[in-house]
Amino acid sequence: MLKKIIWVLFLSTIFSSATGQTFKEFTSGNYFAPIDEKYLQLTAKCRKVYDEKDRKKYFEILFFNQEKNIFDMNKHYKTYLQGRKKLKPPVFSFTVRNWFQTIAIESGKYNFITTTDQNTLRRNEVIPKDLSKAILNSGQFNIYFHFLNDNTKSIGRFKVSNNKVLIDCFE
Repeated sequence: MLKKIIWVLFLSTIFSSATGQTFKEFTSGNYFAPIDEKYLQLTAKCRKVYDEKDRKKYFEILFFNQEKNIFDMNKHYKTYLQGRKKLKPPVFSFTVRNWFQTIAIESGKYNFITTTDQNTLRRNEVIPKDLSKAILNSGQFNIYFHFLNDNTKSIGRFKVSNNKVLIDCFE
């Protein structure tokens, strides 16, 4: 019996995740390898989408590095997805593209953490309005990644080179 308990504790230590952890516990209780500086500089592009009656549907900021779309930040004026229908618009979300067990984002004094099960490579998470505003105002944010496939963890402080796009896009 003791061997089974030790084995379970050993496995839970190896495959630890942020499930049930706070932002602070996750970000300060793990080692995160720094992301190479060349990947941290972002250029923002704005895209505004309207419905057939010319009403705002959603606006999105596409973040690029080396001409590759890395992240999106969205402002939804209508919500259609299951679980979001009762949210009062506008709703803000952040999109990443990769397989992650945990994602934590911070800008200024605001933060967000998610351990949502991921079914597709593209992952879109509703984030707090205050966090969105902090990103828009500062043009900077930290992201902590816990990759699903190989259990590695990385951190990067991303900076947007053209802040005016951030300010103008969601107005």
